[in-house]
Amino acid sequence: MALELNDMQGLLIRGFGNLQGAQYVLLNFSDAVQAKGYLKELFPLITPANEKPTDHALQVAFTYEGISFLQMPVEGLESFSREFREGMTDTHRQFVLGDSGDNDPKNWEWGSPDKDVIHMLLMVFSENNETLVEKLKTEKDRADKYGVNVLHSLPSGFLQNHKEHFGFRDDISRPIIEELVDNPEKITGITFPAGEFIMGYKNLYDEFSPAPKLPKEYDKNDLLPLCPEEPGLKDFGKNGTYLIFRQLEQDVFTFWEFLKNQSKSEEEAIKIASKMVGRWPDGSPLTLCPVKNDPELSISNNFGFWEEDKAGLKCPIGSHIRRTNPRDHLVTEKTKKDSAEMASKHRMIRKGRPYGNPVTDDLNPVDLMSLSKDDEKRGLHFICLVTDIRRQFEFVQNNWVNFHKFGGLDHDADPIIGNHFQNSEVITDEFSIPDYPVKRKIKNLPNFTITKGGSYFFIPGLKAIQFLANHE
Repeated sequence: MALELNDMQGLLIRGFGNLQGAQYVLLNFSDAVQAKGYLKELFPLITPANEKPTDHALQVAFTYEGISFLQMPVEGLESFSREFREGMTDTHRQFVLGDSGDNDPKNWEWGSPDKDVIHMLLMVFSENNETLVEKLKTEKDRADKYGVNVLHSLPSGFLQNHKEHFGFRDDISRPIIEELVDNPEKITGITFPAGEFIMGYKNLYDEFSPAPKLPKEYDKNDLLPLCPEEPGLKDFGKNGTYLIFRQLEQDVFTFWEFLKNQSKSEEEAIKIASKMVGRWPDGSPLTLCPVKNDPELSISNNFGFWEEDKAGLKCPIGSHIRRTNPRDHLVTEKTKKDSAEMASKHRMIRKGRPYGNPVTDDLNPVDLMSLSKDDEKRGLHFICLVTDIRRQFEFVQNNWVNFHKFGGLDHDADPIIGNHFQNSEVITDEFSIPDYPVKRKIKNLPNFTITKGGSYFFIPGLKAIQFLANHE
């Protein structure tokens, strides 16, 4: 089925990487009629997926509270997934996501229940930071005109050489949507049907992804398409998806100070850090070059673990890249094929960007180890797109990132983004490095990454936005 790019927001198929300036603006509505007027004025400025802008782009997404505030009919509200309706800070969701201790929502800067209610996320992209300032002023004036309150404005950008703040090349492994390539059979590695990431299309189960819908009598302007399997209902979710947003603050100095204390040399500290990540700082994967990095493999993604490194002697089983994408090796599966198919059903498309000034411009780990701590806040605005919050994002976070017995381990959460703690029942602050004849175990890992905010959003198709703006 061909993708309806003209009805999708552009973020669903591109990251606007050519637009260096970016800001995520969290908004709150004060009046439903005014809010709809705001959306009507904003609508023609939203960048669709069939355009590749060179100067700026606007994208919008809504929380459950925001869609409710815009007077979506009850039948439509109830058709959203339970995870979206309950929200990221629901007590059960906190348990699933590991949001306790340092990561408890009560410590968040935005998104927690005791903070202002977020209704909408406005994503503003511009060709550079100078033009971004102008765009933000225009959007602030537009919001003020309709009584829309700016709660937080979160600046983002890119770091040199596609790195994140710890000094490692990031965002190398990204799922490829098969409908977007001319000859998917020629692509190295697996491609994914659009329904894994965009509603209204078949997914890996050969089913239409679950999507919000409502009785057709509510769609008086006949804006929405019919549901493909329920013709009596209108498909509000078509060409939309769920957007997960988490602000992850990175403590660069604690990270490298800890590794220095575990090592006899800077070279060994970098090696341990690379074991934790699963790639060398330049991005080359340990599975393909376990002894030292290979610049020619810095963006290589064509490798697996089942045959190349089942025991984790090259890339530890508990490393960050094996937890977030086990590829073809899950110890619970008996065959490579079953393992690869199982892992593929939990993928996400990442769209986030770093925030804050880098410790150094080139983020060379040797330099990062030698500098004194500053008071700057820096980290990652983690954004991903999924059609099933529970099966994709929450499953990975709960079963792979934070589960201390992942892959047959005992006390290991993800060494980079996991929640590390000890209590009377559970220990999660260790990292195991398989070796022969004896493995090495590093203990008492602090939390190198702390969650500072988060929320579940829905990013609608363009017809669905028109429905929200015009429904009475």
